[in-house]
Amino acid sequence: MFLLKPSLLSSFCMVFAVLAGPAMAALGQAPSKLSGSLSATSARVLAVVPTARLGSYTVQETQLENGTTVREYVTPAGLVFAVAWQGPVLPDLDVLLGSYFNTFRLETEQARLLGRRGAPVDITRDGLVVRSNGRMRNFFGHAYAIDLVPAGLTIKDVLQ
Repeated sequence: MFLLKPSLLSSFCMVFAVLAGPAMAALGQAPSKLSGSLSATSARVLAVVPTARLGSYTVQETQLENGTTVREYVTPAGLVFAVAWQGPVLPDLDVLLGSYFNTFRLETEQARLLGRRGAPVDITRDGLVVRSNGRMRNFFGHAYAIDLVPAGLTIKDVLQ
């Protein structure tokens, strides 16, 4: 069995965290910062457009190296209430949906069992709405947590 000394293990973990790249936020969490790590299936961040305040929410747009753009919609309390994506590669929805991912996974597994493999995703369940569609080199969609949408805001206007 291969064992690392604690000091070597600590150094290894620190180097791995730096090389992994920036993180994207998940629904119900604070917006992304240029620190942390992406999963192995996600692309690195190429650019982050400064946050724009639009009335009762702010938007942060992130351009990934793979060409996909991810927008985070943030409440005045600093929580991501919606995310949207468009680009040649589907982003890592496990990262974007955070604690809501299990609902998404269960719904898409059930759809596959019913023979709807590759069909557009249209989920409304347990406080989560996900709409996703596309094919290679052209994916698009959005997700939002119903309970986190700021009062008086029409989500369809936000995500157009």
